[in-house]
Amino acid sequence: MKWDADKYDSVKAPQVDAGRDLIRLAQVKKTDSVLDIGCGTGKLTLELAALASKGSVLGIDPSEEMLRRAMDVSARTANISFIRSGAEEMDFADAFDLAFSNSALQWVKKQRQAAEGTYRAVRQGGRVAFQMPAKDFCHEFFEYVDLVIRKLGFERFFESFESPWCFVSKEEYVGLLRDTGFVHVKVFYKDYRLAFNSIKEVLDWWSSAGLRPYLAMLPEAEQERFKYAFAMQFENNRTSRGIEFGFRRLFALAGK
Repeated sequence: MKWDADKYDSVKAPQVDAGRDLIRLAQVKKTDSVLDIGCGTGKLTLELAALASKGSVLGIDPSEEMLRRAMDVSARTANISFIRSGAEEMDFADAFDLAFSNSALQWVKKQRQAAEGTYRAVRQGGRVAFQMPAKDFCHEFFEYVDLVIRKLGFERFFESFESPWCFVSKEEYVGLLRDTGFVHVKVFYKDYRLAFNSIKEVLDWWSSAGLRPYLAMLPEAEQERFKYAFAMQFENNRTSRGIEFGFRRLFALAGK
C-alpha cells in the first residue's frame, strides 16, 4: 500500500503524543544504539537521536515515501541512518541497546516473525519499547465504516477485503514476548481521549492511515463520497469541546 507522506505529516497526529509517552517509558540513554521499527516520516526518530546524542539511531520502514521524508527531515542529524525494511524482514544480530516502535506494528501480519527478529537485533541486556493501537482500539471507527458501506451500497467493493492489520490483546502480546525469550515483560493499555475541532480534521486524520485500506478497495470516483460519509458520522461525537472519541493503545516494555 502506497503512503502519502505529505498528508501523514500535515494532519493532527495523536499517535505522536503517544509516541512521546513511549519515549519517556523507554528511558533512552545518551550512548544507546536505537532501532526505530516503522519509523515513518522520522518525527520521533529525530527525538530519539537527540536523546541518544552519543549513540546512534537506525530507522527502518517498508515505505519508500515515508523514508524519503524521514531522510529529508534528518539530513543534518549525524547520528541517524535509514534502511528500507519491514519489521518481519529484519536481519540484525546483537546490534541495538533499544528497539523502539511507535504505532507501526499493527501493520505487521507476521507478528511472531517480527518479535523474533527484534529479539535477535537487541543485545543481551537490551530492551524493547513498543506502542500500537490495541484490539478494539476505537469502536466508532469500525462501527462507522460498516455503517457507511451499507448505507452507500458499497458491499460489492469489499467482498474480497482482508484486514491489513494485526491487533493483539494485552494477554496475547505478553505471551508472544515471553515465548520469544524476552524477560521483565510489562504490557498495559492506556486510554486516550482524542479531540478534533472540525469534521475536516477528523477526516484528514483517519484518511492519513486508518481509512487507507478501505479507500484502496474503491474506485477513485467513489473515494471522496465514502470519506465524507464516514467523517460525518462523527457528528454523533460532538461535544462542547469539539469532536471527541476514545482511543485505546497498547504499550509493551521488555528486556533481553
